[in-house]
Amino acid sequence: MATAYPAPPAPPGPVLIGTLMGSTAGGLPVISTPQGTLVLQAATSLPPGTIVHLAVEADSEEVVRSMLPAIDPLQGRGWPALKDVMALIAASDPALARTLAHAVIPQPNRRLTTNLLFFLTALRGGDAAGWLGGAAMDVLDQSGRRDLFQRLTEDFQSIARQSAEPLADGWRSWAVPFGDPARLERLQFAVRAASEEENEGGRAAGDRSKRFLIDLTLSRFGPVQMEGMVRPARLDLMIRTMERLPGGLGAEIGEMFRSSLEAVGFTGVIAFQTGAHAWVKLRPARRSAANA
Repeated sequence: MATAYPAPPAPPGPVLIGTLMGSTAGGLPVISTPQGTLVLQAATSLPPGTIVHLAVEADSEEVVRSMLPAIDPLQGRGWPALKDVMALIAASDPALARTLAHAVIPQPNRRLTTNLLFFLTALRGGDAAGWLGGAAMDVLDQSGRRDLFQRLTEDFQSIARQSAEPLADGWRSWAVPFGDPARLERLQFAVRAASEEENEGGRAAGDRSKRFLIDLTLSRFGPVQMEGMVRPARLDLMIRTMERLPGGLGAEIGEMFRSSLEAVGFTGVIAFQTGAHAWVKLRPARRSAANA
C-alpha cells in the first residue's frame, strides 16, 4: 500500500525551476535553469535529469539580472556566461570538458601562447561556436541551453567592439579567459605600437616594435602584471607583483626566460617590481566635446 505524504509548504519567495545535470568533481550538484547554471553547496543522491524547484530568497527580477551579468571588457576578473557553459559541459560530458580545457582555454602551461592566439582569432571573427567546437555546441543544444551560447556570442561581440576603439595612450585591450575551467577567470591583454622614444631615439615609423600588457590574478601570488616590449629578435619583460616573490623564485623565472629566448634566437632582459605604485593602468580615451 502506497504511503501518502503531505505536500511541502509553498516557499515564501519566487521559485526557480531547473534540471539536475550531474555533479562537479567534488560531488556538488550542477543545476541547469533558464537563468543560468548553478552549483549547489550541498550534496544530493538524486539522479541526473531530476527536475528541482529552488526557492529564491530575493526579488526574482534582481536575481535574474545578477545571475549572468553582461561582461565588462575592461574591468573584472570573471566571465559568468563562459563559466556556465564550461560547468554545463563538465556535468554532461567530462571528457569533452577536459579536451576543451587543454585545447582552447589559455592556462599557465606550454599551450598558453597557442590557445591565446586561437582565442583572439575567434574573437575577431565573433566566432564563439568555432572556438568551442561542434561537440560543445551539441551539448548545449541537447541540454536546451542554446541561450548560454547566445550570451557567450554577445560577450564576444562586446569585447571585439571595445578592442576596436583605442584606449588612452593608444592601447588596445582584450578580455581573455584564463585558468582551470573549474575556477575560470580571465586576464586582460593589451598591446600598442612603441613610441619613437621607446624605440631608442626614433627608429623608422614603420618599425614593428610593440608594447604589451598582461594583467592576471594567480592563486598563490595574487595580482600580477607583465609589461613587455617586442622588437625584431628581442623581448624585454617587466614582471610586477604586489608582494615580493618568495625565495629564489625570481632567479628561477629569470633563468627560464633567458633559456626560452635563446631557444628561439632572441635576446632580452627581465626585471621585477614590487608594489602597486608602478602598475600601468588602462584608461578609456578621452572623448572630444564634439563626441561627448
